Amino acid sequence: MTNQVGKWIRVLAITVLFIGLIPQLGQASASEENRSWVEYTEKIMAKDQENGTLELELQGEIKLAKNYDVTQKGENRVYQNTLDDVRVGAENVTVRVNHKNEITKVFIDGPTPIESMRVGIMTSGFATVDHETVVLSSQAGLEIVDKLAGETLSIAAGEKVTFAPDSGEITVTGANGDVLYTTPNRLYAFTEEGSKIKVENITRASGDPSYRGFFEITTSEAGDKLNLINEVDFEQYLYQVVPSEMPAYFGLNALKAQAVAARTYALGDYLSDRFAKDGFFVLDSVMSQVYNNTPENAITTQAVNETAGVIMLGEDGSLVDARYYSTSGGYGASKHQVWAESDGTFPSEVLPYLIAQSHTFDPNDPSQMLEIDTQSEEEILEFYKTLSHTGYDGNSPWFRWKVSLSKEELENTINANIISRQAADPKFVLTENEAGEFVSQPIPEEGIGELVDMYVAKRGDGGNIMELVIEGTTGTYKIIKEYNIRFTIRPSNAFTGDGNVVLHRATAGSTDYTGTLNNYTILPSAFFGFEVDEEKGVTFYGGGNGHGVGMSQYGAYYLGTTLGYEYDSILTTYYPNMSLNDLSVLTNLAK
Repeated sequence: MTNQVGKWIRVLAITVLFIGLIPQLGQASASEENRSWVEYTEKIMAKDQENGTLELELQGEIKLAKNYDVTQKGENRVYQNTLDDVRVGAENVTVRVNHKNEITKVFIDGPTPIESMRVGIMTSGFATVDHETVVLSSQAGLEIVDKLAGETLSIAAGEKVTFAPDSGEITVTGANGDVLYTTPNRLYAFTEEGSKIKVENITRASGDPSYRGFFEITTSEAGDKLNLINEVDFEQYLYQVVPSEMPAYFGLNALKAQAVAARTYALGDYLSDRFAKDGFFVLDSVMSQVYNNTPENAITTQAVNETAGVIMLGEDGSLVDARYYSTSGGYGASKHQVWAESDGTFPSEVLPYLIAQSHTFDPNDPSQMLEIDTQSEEEILEFYKTLSHTGYDGNSPWFRWKVSLSKEELENTINANIISRQAADPKFVLTENEAGEFVSQPIPEEGIGELVDMYVAKRGDGGNIMELVIEGTTGTYKIIKEYNIRFTIRPSNAFTGDGNVVLHRATAGSTDYTGTLNNYTILPSAFFGFEVDEEKGVTFYGGGNGHGVGMSQYGAYYLGTTLGYEYDSILTTYYPNMSLNDLSVLTNLAK
């Protein structure tokens, strides 16, 4: 344990240089800004580009000066870079701070190695990153370290230790209720290498989860909650992602494909700085990838180990945006027709490795894939009403589904959700104005009022709905993007009113729907058609579960087990126009 702690407690390197200048007549002395500066080589804990700050491990948050400079050492020379190249978690960074306590220079000493992941751990149910308390234990015992104060607490094997916020400080309490320590500083929880730390006060599918690596505990921004970050070896992070994202029975080939997709996706989050201001790279929920919801097992760990370092790159050498989802209903979607760019442009940029494809066998020639007119409402409806189709995802219970809502239930669920969707994504839930243009404006308090009509205005290349128009007595509304559509028409009695809403499901080749789910929270996918009856309401006929972009996990299961595809062939099927490479080629991207 001592060696593990020693790895993370570094000696603060401080270089102080005073430049003496001769005062000139009539001036009090040359400015302090030109007289002195201090350098710190410390781990970067957080980066807030919007507010212009870096948080150092021991010095805390420091503001960037107006004209700060970022350089990075290359093999033969020093390069001019930007704050984008300063990585959270990096330990190869030296900052120069002036007398105003502002950072004027940032120097990155060579490439930043990609060795670990920093994971934001959420509360039970993945509700929030703000914890009321944190309770930890380890069968090998714990050492709680306050690096800034130079204090270490030893916790016995199996003993629970509780961390609680207290007016911006952290109070550490032992199993008997005695207060062991109080500090305003970040705390670390270490255990022996090879052992895990259990978080006793959160639950996952596996119960109380245990984690590799170590933990950082800090107070939240408001000071009344705690935030918990797990720093773990990068490949070991995947040990706890792969089983949480794909069941072991899907087989080694599919699991290896999942490991490569998960590794590539995680690197995308790392390089994006999406959570940099919060001090971590990824969340442990579906907002990134699900982490440690299901325990590690031998075959998922084998899948990670046998693909160690393997990632996907596009034809231009950039990292693949490795999207994946549960089930295709027979077609995949093009990424640019599902998500907008960060600036709101939709459709977004076309990615040649995330394009719509058929995953359905042609019933007249099963060696070929079925092609239909994905822009025809009649063909789409018939396609998803047909249960006899077979395809890569035929073994999934989500291959076909249908759900019926009365007119009143449909009105209720739309009115319960459209206002919040418009507020959350105002550019993509629009109202038709008097000129016939769809514009962004708040939805009336009564929502759409009564339903008059509903129709598809635009579909993607794979048949996924991109734009749905709803006519009501208060106006006409256009809902854009599959996420907004699925979260506006929610087939649950939490939104529709009294009585269960039944979702029917079928696997490929069925003669009828055999499985049912009550009150499913959202429409399973945007791959659907519908029939409207003025008296009975509407029935949605669809297929698949998820956004439909990239790799279908059930499809990978079929390809790997039934067709015997190796993991590279599975990945090529779902991510055409890409190549498999080693993580080391990302050195330049990760500078």
